Amino acid sequence: MAYDMVIRGAQLRGSPHLTDIGIAEGRIAAVAPGLVTDSAQVIDATGRLVVPGFVDSHFHIGKSFYGRDTHRYDYQQAACEPTDVGERYRRHFRSAMGDLEVYHENVVPLVRQWAWKEAYTPENVADRICDALSLGLANGVVACRMFVDVDSFARLTEFEGALEARRRFGGLMQLQICAFPQEGLDADPQTVALMGQAMEAGADVVGGLPHVEWTDDLCRRHADVCFELAERYDAPLHFLCDDVASPMSRTLEYVAAKTIQTRRYGRVASSHNGALSTYPDPHAVKVINLIRDAEMNISCNSQVNLLGILTRVHEMVDHGINVSVGQDDLDNFYYPFGREDPLEWAWSIAHAGHFAYPRGIEQVFDMLTVNGARTLGLTGYGLDVGCRADLVVLDCAHPREAIQFQADRLHVITNGQRVAGTKRERWLAEPAHLRS
Repeated sequence: MAYDMVIRGAQLRGSPHLTDIGIAEGRIAAVAPGLVTDSAQVIDATGRLVVPGFVDSHFHIGKSFYGRDTHRYDYQQAACEPTDVGERYRRHFRSAMGDLEVYHENVVPLVRQWAWKEAYTPENVADRICDALSLGLANGVVACRMFVDVDSFARLTEFEGALEARRRFGGLMQLQICAFPQEGLDADPQTVALMGQAMEAGADVVGGLPHVEWTDDLCRRHADVCFELAERYDAPLHFLCDDVASPMSRTLEYVAAKTIQTRRYGRVASSHNGALSTYPDPHAVKVINLIRDAEMNISCNSQVNLLGILTRVHEMVDHGINVSVGQDDLDNFYYPFGREDPLEWAWSIAHAGHFAYPRGIEQVFDMLTVNGARTLGLTGYGLDVGCRADLVVLDCAHPREAIQFQADRLHVITNGQRVAGTKRERWLAEPAHLRS
């Protein structure tokens, strides 16, 4: 058979032998040693680890690199303006105004977010998203679920920017757009209609943030509305549940029960879920079993969650729940760092989630790859014959080394084409005691 590309001498996870991978017409055509390479482009892996491309299951990508434009808006002044805009800011944070420390630590960042979102342009959003996708592609990310705010502040501007970014990068990566109600539904009544418009215009996933509503009944109504939208557009759902250190926040269990009631098995995901760590153990086990029975997908954003509260990742993995990881935030008002680098996420979840042992390391690598693909519902993902040729050649031989040394992505291949690669140089001065 004629191949367009052959990766020679690849080390696959768990395999005792090296093999070749033949690629033709953007697909894996053969996985076997000694493939004929006449007229094929050859990448000599020489025993290096080859894995299917990494998947980011949760990225608020439209907020990335917000600091570039902070000079464009006077956020403090915006909160005080005697206009409809100023009144909307005051309505959102009125309950916190009596506590100056709470105001400065929690309200001012929100004012910055709201004011900045009103200054969006689709072109600016698209450019920032593409910069973030470029980072990810160079780090081996081949698929991403992109969360974009749809609300009365951003309206559809962030969504329109994401559509343009998907047009630019869609040939290189599999990109899903999640219409996300960052400000709530009852708390921001214009959002429901805007989410419907986004789904009509090409969004792939219905997002939800039920725990931000004012009462438990409104939290449940938020989730119900999201399920109704998903039913209308035959779309998957991705919630952010209970991102608070409070045992009183219980939206995750409601979403899991609703998933079972509506029989949307495997099509509902939830990120963060930090309150689960604060529940009494018997109740936490009950909720975890409910998540498993609902076949929900759980996304953990280990770096950002460590600044707040990390959910019971290991317990969910032990119960057979599909757990993946994602960037969450990158250089914005919630998180000042981030490189869209899955090996960075792997390092943090291996430590914080207590996976730093042989089987745990393999579980972490599943979170970066097959578990993320399952969360996004990707078809044709993996290293089997017939799968999309979306691969990464890492400068190491084992997943442990990849995490330990944050291995270079020597070759990133999407749709059978080499699209990125990194090779760092290191040098050392000769130790003085060895000099003659």
